[in-house]
Amino acid sequence: MWSITGIISDKNGKAMNKVSVILMDKNFKEITSTMTNKDGEYCLNPEGNHYPFMVAFKDYKEKYLEFWCHNINLNKDIVINGSIDKLEIYGLHCFRILGAYPSLTVYFRPMSLEKYNNGEADISPNITNDSIKAFINNEDIKILKVNKIKEYCGDTCLTAYLMQVSLPEGLLHKSENLLDIEILDLDGFFGQASIFF
Repeated sequence: MWSITGIISDKNGKAMNKVSVILMDKNFKEITSTMTNKDGEYCLNPEGNHYPFMVAFKDYKEKYLEFWCHNINLNKDIVINGSIDKLEIYGLHCFRILGAYPSLTVYFRPMSLEKYNNGEADISPNITNDSIKAFINNEDIKILKVNKIKEYCGDTCLTAYLMQVSLPEGLLHKSENLLDIEILDLDGFFGQASIFF
């Protein structure tokens, strides 16, 4: 068995107690779960396997939204740290376009708890290009281009983002590199998500 460990904190880096951390399969079915301790620490010990989703949440839709980590290939002990606040980054994906500029293309849909609670049709937060940060293996990387995309969502539409980011030298093996995306809206609310690629 391998372990997934880490710390879940608030937007200011303060450890959060009693946060639910759940590892899920492709159908969002729970595989295993735990809660953070008073120091924000958690530990999951599933069998070595590929896990599409890990989510961390507390007081969901009341005080906070969720932190998501995607595409976990558990073949060694790994550390996944996350933060939760009133923004959520959902649907995070990344891929390289063969034959294009040597960069990574990143897609995500941000959501705002405040806009959701206010009953707004588009619950995407008000963020600027400068309030988006990207990291690969904890290294700050340059965001080369940000495109906003309007997406159909039933009776409404959402704003998604498609970004091109630089690639650092010395990437790890496939599925071992960790991309972290952080956003901050104009009201000071924060969101974060991660994906292994």
